[in-house]
Amino acid sequence: MPILGVALAPKHRSLLGITIDSFHHTFITMIIRECQKKSIFYLGLALLFFITLVLLQRDHDLLHFPSVRTTNDPVTKSTTGQPRTALPGPKQTVLPEASLKALQNQTLGFEKVYVINLPKRTDKLDAIRLSASVTGFNFDVIAGQNGSDMSPKAMPGPFKNGPMRDSVVGCWRSHMQAAHNIVNNRLSSALIFEDDADRDISFRSQLLNFATGSQWLLNTPSGSTPHSPYGDDWDLLWLGHCALAPIKNDPRRVLFENDPSTTPWIHRFNMGEIPDMTHYDNTTRIMYASDGGTCLYAYALSYRGAQKILFHLSMSYYHRPVDFGIHDMCHDHSRGFRCIGVFPQMVDSHRGAGSSSKDSDISKGKEMDRKKGFSYNIVRSTRLNVGHLILGEEDKIESQWPGEVPELKGPVKVSFREKFGE
Repeated sequence: MPILGVALAPKHRSLLGITIDSFHHTFITMIIRECQKKSIFYLGLALLFFITLVLLQRDHDLLHFPSVRTTNDPVTKSTTGQPRTALPGPKQTVLPEASLKALQNQTLGFEKVYVINLPKRTDKLDAIRLSASVTGFNFDVIAGQNGSDMSPKAMPGPFKNGPMRDSVVGCWRSHMQAAHNIVNNRLSSALIFEDDADRDISFRSQLLNFATGSQWLLNTPSGSTPHSPYGDDWDLLWLGHCALAPIKNDPRRVLFENDPSTTPWIHRFNMGEIPDMTHYDNTTRIMYASDGGTCLYAYALSYRGAQKILFHLSMSYYHRPVDFGIHDMCHDHSRGFRCIGVFPQMVDSHRGAGSSSKDSDISKGKEMDRKKGFSYNIVRSTRLNVGHLILGEEDKIESQWPGEVPELKGPVKVSFREKFGE
């Protein structure tokens, strides 16, 4: 029997008043439309599935940062805060290309840079914004808190009464806000400065060396590329302080020899425990796993580190100055808080020209009029040389201690020590 619409004569090609040709056209159009609807449906479904995978992967990376590693990672897991021990195999001593590239970004290899600044101290904000502009990095501002504005119910413990109480409480909350921002914005890491911080004009090259050292101290396998250019599995990187102790039973050291930015012994000013430097000459800086320190001029937190800070210093019972609390985080290894530090420090505080009453919003010392500013423990201060840097006068860069820092030739030499006495 002939198939309808194929073998029938043209004059008989009709079906219920509709011509067979018209039926074919209508039928095919319906099929095409249905296919189009299904294609759009399946395309949308595929797109939704892809977006879901991306979001899940992002959550996975953040929730596990910085513990996620490559599948060939031979390093054993530790949650004690002590340095992890590596199975046999070489550790990273040369930065991979991806790490080098990340360190050149506008946030110094971190996802964000923050500066803590009291809104009323526009002078300090202007100064650090200008010095950052000549160094080539950007930052966001965290508004510093005034302790007198805080409800006692918002405090994790009874801060001691006294003339400095409001300043101590405000400083504590300002640093908690930095940790809060990291967690709230799901940042993998952030570098945090106080607004009076200063650094050497070679800060970017210092960070390249620091990243090399931190990857080695964190037992990064040779040839691997960690998520952070500073290595994975760190909680805090302490760059600016006024004292920083090493873990006593950890002999590992990273040495930066022939470093012209190293503060001469006679000009090193610290207020707490520091590493034994008698084995090193006047131009050597070292890195190590830290047991705690004082002062928070500059430090970096990972996402996981910020979570731990909020838990122990805001949710849990606490009532002391914030740097004491972070010292305890590094010192109490049961908290699983891994700290990496450097000495002499790469960042310290600046004291500007004019009245010394401007120096601090926490403590008040003897007031004096200062003709020229200075910075603690910084050889070629960015703030003191900002005028030359703006004009491109690199030949006029000044040392704080001219004639006391030797003229060094050649690059900084980076070396690694596994044991005491090496």
